Amino acid sequence: MNGKIVVASLVVIVIVAIAISVFAHEEREYAYIERVDLKLSKLNDSCADITFFVKIKRSRVLSANLSISVYDYATDILLKRRTISIPKDANELNITISFEKDKNYRVMFEIIKGDKTISSTGLILKNLRTLIPKEKELKLLLRDVDFEVKSVKGDRVTVKARFYIDALKSYTVKFHIKAIQFESNVLTSDKWLTLNLTSGKTTVVESDLEVVKDYNYLIKLEAWKNDYLIKSWSRCLNLAPTKRIPKNVSEEEVKFEVEKFVKPKEMAAIPMPTPVERHYPMTSYGKSMVATPGFEIVIGLIAIGGALAWRSGLKKL
Repeated sequence: MNGKIVVASLVVIVIVAIAISVFAHEEREYAYIERVDLKLSKLNDSCADITFFVKIKRSRVLSANLSISVYDYATDILLKRRTISIPKDANELNITISFEKDKNYRVMFEIIKGDKTISSTGLILKNLRTLIPKEKELKLLLRDVDFEVKSVKGDRVTVKARFYIDALKSYTVKFHIKAIQFESNVLTSDKWLTLNLTSGKTTVVESDLEVVKDYNYLIKLEAWKNDYLIKSWSRCLNLAPTKRIPKNVSEEEVKFEVEKFVKPKEMAAIPMPTPVERHYPMTSYGKSMVATPGFEIVIGLIAIGGALAWRSGLKKL
């Protein structure tokens, strides 16, 4: 009878050890958003299609969804939301969303497990209107500007304005040169020119403008393509000795902006395991003998208990 108890104890020890070994190798479920990259996929006059590449760090087993929410940046009103299931073994998801160019946006990315958000990050998209379709783009650089007083007749002054433009590609461009009275913003003189610009060369865009003396002006040069205003530069012309205007006045192009923001990761639902550094002996094959972390003590206690029970049984025999 006692022998049967000893055998049963040994069987229980072996079963428990095998069960612990199996469950010890099960990976705990976790996921978080590592980064979000974006690419302009399609562009026209009114909309921009942007593809988001969402990089995810995850466990091998994962059951969760990725939610993308788009808000109006000015009003914080939710405009659209998409939710997709994270596929098995997927570490990157590609999502394309269309945005109207007349707004700024806040875009939220969230990994949702059940009814909880376990990881989130976001982007702010600004100045989409500055993204120009390829057929309307102009790669022009302003190198210098100067003015020459040609004549003075009564209260009228004729000034030659010269803008030195570098073209990175060859274009046919329509230019609009105009003189605007600084304090009143009144257009006083202007002229339209159509010029062929050659790649790698500097083109002088010049015109005579007649203005009233003793006033200050902004001399503007606008570049148009396909009836679309693409670039604009301006410089000051000071003809009023007692009224000063800022030097080097210019119009800078507003660039498309992406601002990133990250909210704290909520990992309570499915926490990511913390790596533990361990040193294990090497086998004759050069590989580590990796024991199941955290279960050595349990197995040891069970083994000791089994040995004591076995010795007790022998004594009784």
